[in-house]
Amino acid sequence: MLKSLRAGLALLMVGLMMLSSTNSVSAASFSDVSSFKEEIEYLTDAGIINGFPDGTYRPSSPILRVQAVMMIMRDLGMPKETPKDPGFVDIKPADRGYAEVAAAVELGIISGKEGNRFDPQGKLTRAEMAKILVNAYELGSIYPKGFKDVPTQYWAYPFISSLAANNVTVGYPDGTFKPGVTIDRAQFAAFMARILNPEFKPYSPSVADTYLEDAWDMLATDVIKHPTEPIVYIIDGNDNTLNSINTDTYESLTVELPYPAEKLAYANGKIYVTQVKKPHSFYTFDEDQQGAFGVFDAKTLDGLKLIHIELDPFDIEADDNGVVYISSGSGQWTRIESYNGETGAILSSQQIRNQSYIDMTPKQDKIYAIDTDSSPRDIAAFAIVDGKLQPEKDSPYHGDYDLSKHLEVSPDGRYLMNGLGGIFRASVNTSADMTYVGKLDRPFTAAAYDLTYGELYTANGKNLISVYDYETFESVYQMTSYGAIDYMFFDAKSDSLLILTKVKIGDSTKTYLGFEKIYFATEAVTQ
Repeated sequence: MLKSLRAGLALLMVGLMMLSSTNSVSAASFSDVSSFKEEIEYLTDAGIINGFPDGTYRPSSPILRVQAVMMIMRDLGMPKETPKDPGFVDIKPADRGYAEVAAAVELGIISGKEGNRFDPQGKLTRAEMAKILVNAYELGSIYPKGFKDVPTQYWAYPFISSLAANNVTVGYPDGTFKPGVTIDRAQFAAFMARILNPEFKPYSPSVADTYLEDAWDMLATDVIKHPTEPIVYIIDGNDNTLNSINTDTYESLTVELPYPAEKLAYANGKIYVTQVKKPHSFYTFDEDQQGAFGVFDAKTLDGLKLIHIELDPFDIEADDNGVVYISSGSGQWTRIESYNGETGAILSSQQIRNQSYIDMTPKQDKIYAIDTDSSPRDIAAFAIVDGKLQPEKDSPYHGDYDLSKHLEVSPDGRYLMNGLGGIFRASVNTSADMTYVGKLDRPFTAAAYDLTYGELYTANGKNLISVYDYETFESVYQMTSYGAIDYMFFDAKSDSLLILTKVKIGDSTKTYLGFEKIYFATEAVTQ
């Protein structure tokens, strides 16, 4: 099997649905075609363009509204059932293009103008072209850079933005789109060909490999993904809320939290949220610590429990048996404890350095921790037996390798990945556990894994994604995003990379939480 970066889900699907019928006329026979010749020939061979009886295409003539609709419907195909009369006063059943217009209205591609008119002989503007093509081919996404002459309040902004996000248009060199300018027949053919065949797309360094699907007014203090469903859970630091967002439908739920929230964990249909009652402090010792963790239904976000604890919660993990593991954020040498998620009873307690980040193995039999306040930084492991933390096993190294605060267990449980690029073995074998394996060529703060096709994706707080072979950890290729990357997750069901970024829209100085996606396509290789 091969895995390749996909130019866009909607575009690929459209390309696969191209009509196989051809027309006897080709662009080569059009006596007046010079610019966009390959695109016009492509559409002609597909039966989308017919030209005129005199053998010309008239590329510089303005494309009429009815002509544009007819071209689109030749590609999409007319419905088997006769569409109902759209009721336009200026186009009747006997008129050329009426059936196509009626079908396009029924499909939601066009809606007409004021006075119940369609204006079939009217000239199509670039803004109208964007709306028709985006509606017809269900193009989405946002082009955050925008165009100087297309403000976000402009009626066609979402359509023009989507067209640019899909690299169908790059605008003009001066940064404008010129939405009110009439588009000619050659230009319309070029835009349509770019949608149907990504090979016609122009090169544009301002278009990222991601698709910016949405942007939210949120300050994400922590984000996790549901292990099997297309749902992300976000703590919004702006208003101290827990949010769930379906990344397919964009349906969302929000619940306010009683105390400032910091970290999230998911286990067995429940979301666990640490909540602090006072700021972390190096001088707040064990006897003065207090905090809480909330338990929520992962589907509804209904609050199930609020457990008060005598610990200043910093990081959290949870297992499928309802046991919650929390490290302290205050003191010096302090505690990591396991709790019964129903009653709040303390099941075990071990010593740990304050503000240590923790991560649990996929088998839920061990927690790894990394300290954040000492030098040299150190890794430790706590085995778990029946929900009880066993005494710490220290790393075999102490200062041998530089470490960042970021530590995570790979989804298959094989490796400990450190943010400075160091890779260590995660193993139940006491002699091999936490031993050095190798190093990536650059540091990272976010990572995602496609274990099926053996790819590791990392980012370091910028808009660059590095891709590695998961077996050799050799660099394979790079991808770009629109915003600075904070979190990444791989969704195996949709074969896509989900990315949360800090992004700005247009000339605004405001930063949003951007939700970006990269779609991949897989194809079989014949031997």
